[in-house]
Amino acid sequence: MKRFKMSLIFLLSLLGYPKAISQPNATAFADIILVNGHVWTGESQSSFADAVAIRGNKVTQVGTSSDIRAKADGHTQIIDLQGRLVTPGFNDAHIHFLSGAMGIFEVDLTDAKTIEEVITRIGNFARENPTREWITGRGWQYTMFPGGLPTRQMLDAIVKDRPVFIKAYDGHSAWVNSNALERARINASTRFSDYGEIVRNPQGELTGALKEGAQDLVSRIIPAPTRAEKLKALRQGIKLATTLGITSIQNASGSPEEFSLYEELNQNGELTLRISTAFSVSARTTPAEIEGFTKLKNRSGKNPLLQAPAVKFMLDGVIESHTGAMLEPYSDLSPNERSPTGELGLPLELYRSLVVKFDKLGFTIYTHAIGDRAVREALNAYENAREINKNNASRHRIEHIEMIATTDMPRFARLGVMASMEPIHAEPGTSAVWSRAVGEKRLPNAFAWSSLLQNKAHIVFSSDWPACVSLDPIRGLHTAVTRRSRDGKPLNGWVPEQKISIGDALLSYTTAGAFSSYEENTKGKIAPGYVAELAVFSLDLFKIEPMETHESKVVMTIFDGKIIYQNKDF
Repeated sequence: MKRFKMSLIFLLSLLGYPKAISQPNATAFADIILVNGHVWTGESQSSFADAVAIRGNKVTQVGTSSDIRAKADGHTQIIDLQGRLVTPGFNDAHIHFLSGAMGIFEVDLTDAKTIEEVITRIGNFARENPTREWITGRGWQYTMFPGGLPTRQMLDAIVKDRPVFIKAYDGHSAWVNSNALERARINASTRFSDYGEIVRNPQGELTGALKEGAQDLVSRIIPAPTRAEKLKALRQGIKLATTLGITSIQNASGSPEEFSLYEELNQNGELTLRISTAFSVSARTTPAEIEGFTKLKNRSGKNPLLQAPAVKFMLDGVIESHTGAMLEPYSDLSPNERSPTGELGLPLELYRSLVVKFDKLGFTIYTHAIGDRAVREALNAYENAREINKNNASRHRIEHIEMIATTDMPRFARLGVMASMEPIHAEPGTSAVWSRAVGEKRLPNAFAWSSLLQNKAHIVFSSDWPACVSLDPIRGLHTAVTRRSRDGKPLNGWVPEQKISIGDALLSYTTAGAFSSYEENTKGKIAPGYVAELAVFSLDLFKIEPMETHESKVVMTIFDGKIIYQNKDF
């Protein structure tokens, strides 16, 4: 009999089923069991079981339905999955959560396909909100405007009596009307010498487009929302995240004041997200602010729901507005342009010295680097800090990496640097301006997920919400595995050699995110002893055609051992 049991266990392992792996206390009855499912555990691309037992906030057992059913008593909630896919909860590893949540109450231009649709949405919002002093919003795409940028005259025709300030989908450019320019006292003689640009037409007239830091000339005079308004927005943002199977986020920009909002929600028992936040650092960050960041990092270090272990640098801009720092000139700019290869957003020596400083203080460092030159300089800075501080255990990250030189790809694994990327940014339909700027020669290394994985890099996926078209991770998964739009374009995929498997994409959205925040032993997998945070899907992502990925949706979310969302159809 013993030999038969061992043979059965071996056979189940060959079929991909764990041998009912348990914690020592797994003899206790479960609070929740999920049976008859297709449970992707996150251990590897192809690690599956069909049932899970949960007690308290932990997974206690994973295995076959017959084994797990034995853990039920009269108080156990039994969920028959009827073959549905279950995965660990999504970890959105790069997000601007407060900004995204505030956007719920602003003009939403995401997914607007034409200028006419943009005009309609702005006009409707203005009419529906007659008492708002400012019309603010986000989401316009560079591709829909001639030359890649909108004009103030377009906005003036919709709203003349109030100022309008609307950010591009990526947050790196803003579109304002004449009223907003007047209030900010920006005119033809105004000069801006910092990182960014007040865009003018060939005649020297203000166009109403502001790039990078020049946005602050207007945004700083917009009345700040109250604390109560921010808390209201965060509650709505958290509610939205739960419907999408998101159980962890890594906030990629923040401040002590924003962190205090999450602390208040946590104290009130309102957090249904695990939050790891990064404080924004720039050339203007003071020693006193650095000391404050360090105190918050140390104070929050043991909090399982809310931590502040990281800082975030902006080393360049974006491809579409030619502010991403490139090794070679942009293909659609002439050599005599103001910055034919883009710009670095920080003085290089200052950036390098700050990386050394924060590395020594024990922070995880995020660096926004989109162009291939910025990516190289970030890798150089991390390597320099590693040599100076003798710290080989860091898990510093480079954010976005939309373009990378082939020779820099192996450096991620060698230096232990995480590649933090957003599949949804490569969604075809938003890439025309991007492709024209980069040029045909460099396209094979565009959003190079497959190449980086082949070079053994750790990739973490995210949305960059609200600098994207959707918070939904399924949109990102669809792009990662198809490199095609939801309507199937282009037929063979945009730079199809860089698409990846659904297993690799899910690993990047779950276990890799946990690894990047040093939590790989407590979350990001469905395994005994790990926190019970799971997403259940309407369609099995491993069994459907890749082009059907976007049709799936999350029908149940479990956070900290509790069901916090269930679709009415489940």
